[in-house]
Amino acid sequence: MNAGGLAEARAHVLVVEDEQTIARNVVEYLELHGHRVDVAYDGAAALALLARQTVDVVVLDIGLPRLDGQEVLRQLRGRLRLAVPVLMLTARDALASKAACFEAGADDYLVKPFSLAELALRVKALHRRASQAVTGDALVVGPLRLDRRTREVHVGERPVHLPPRALQLLERLMRDPGRVVPRAELEAALWPDDPPDGDALRGQIHLLRRALAQAGYDGVETRHGIGWRLHTGADEGAP
Repeated sequence: MNAGGLAEARAHVLVVEDEQTIARNVVEYLELHGHRVDVAYDGAAALALLARQTVDVVVLDIGLPRLDGQEVLRQLRGRLRLAVPVLMLTARDALASKAACFEAGADDYLVKPFSLAELALRVKALHRRASQAVTGDALVVGPLRLDRRTREVHVGERPVHLPPRALQLLERLMRDPGRVVPRAELEAALWPDDPPDGDALRGQIHLLRRALAQAGYDGVETRHGIGWRLHTGADEGAP
C-alpha cells in the first residue's frame, strides 16, 4: 500500500483499548501511515478526552473497564451529541452483538483478531466518508446557514457579513454544534502556523457575535475557562 496515499487522508484518531499490547500495535501502525493518534485505556477516560477535543475517527473496544464500549458509544451519541465515525473492536462475532453496536450508533465493526492493514483501511474509509459529508455545500445549525462554496452566511433569510477570520471561527464552531470547543482548538483553526499573542481570539468572538446579533442570532455561548459553542436548538436547558 502506498504510504503517501494514506497520508493524504490522515486523520486524528482516538484508540480506546485496555489491552496495552493491542493498543500499542494499533497506535504505531496508524502513526506509521500518517495519522495522529491518541489513546485511552478505559471508557471514562475516552469520554473525558472526547468532551474536550475533536477527533476524526474513534476506534473503540467493547470490553473496557469502568465503562464498556457500548456505554461509551451511547454517551458519545447521546450526552456529547458527537457524529464522529466509530469503528468497534471486539472478540464477539455474534450477530446480536453486532446489531447492538450498530443500534447504539457504530459505523463499522471489526472482530478480533484483526489485520492492522484492514483496520487502517477501514479508518481511512470512515474518515474519507465523514470528510466528504463535512465538505458538502452547506453547514446548517438552527437558523444559521454557511454555504461553503460561496462563503455566504445567513440567519434565516438575513445575510451576515463576516471578515475572513470570524468566518473561519464560525465554520469551526458549526462543524461541532452543541459541543464546547476549547480555546486551543479554535486558535489552531484560525492561526495554524502563527499562534496569536494576547487575546486575539476573544476579539474574533466579539466580531462574530456582533455580526450574528445584527441578523437576530444570539447562539454563541461562552463557557468560562473552557471555550465556546453554538446552541443547536435541541440543547435548551442543557447544563
